[in-house]
Amino acid sequence: MGTNDKEIKGIIKVLETDVFYQKLPLELRRYLLATYAEDPWPYGYDDGQLFYYIQQDARAYFIGKLDTTLPDPLEKAKEEIAYLRGLYADAMREIQDLNGYIEEELHELLWSQGIISSRMFSSDSGTFEGTYKEHNTL
Repeated sequence: MGTNDKEIKGIIKVLETDVFYQKLPLELRRYLLATYAEDPWPYGYDDGQLFYYIQQDARAYFIGKLDTTLPDPLEKAKEEIAYLRGLYADAMREIQDLNGYIEEELHELLWSQGIISSRMFSSDSGTFEGTYKEHNTL
């Protein structure tokens, strides 16, 4: 669930009327809308967290410590693609590791119960492979 513009605009309105007692500059408003348009993945913002972050950015802006320059959309898209590729690669490695672990554990469980899986045999010779070759007592 992404943060919508209406929620951000509501927070800006509260800041303008109850905190800063002035309209926020247009460049700050644009920056806040662009920066907080999407919840951080995978968890999003907790209650009050979004308000706090927007308020902190507005305070930083007013004391001259916030750069409101928005990133080039193409560069932002390239960075996001690179980030997502990294996440995908990490997930694929984890899946591969888990598959290997599950297969080893399953074969050990089957072997301990005297059950033989077709993957325990070499398809060419019909004999046990790997660890099972050394412990073939059946």
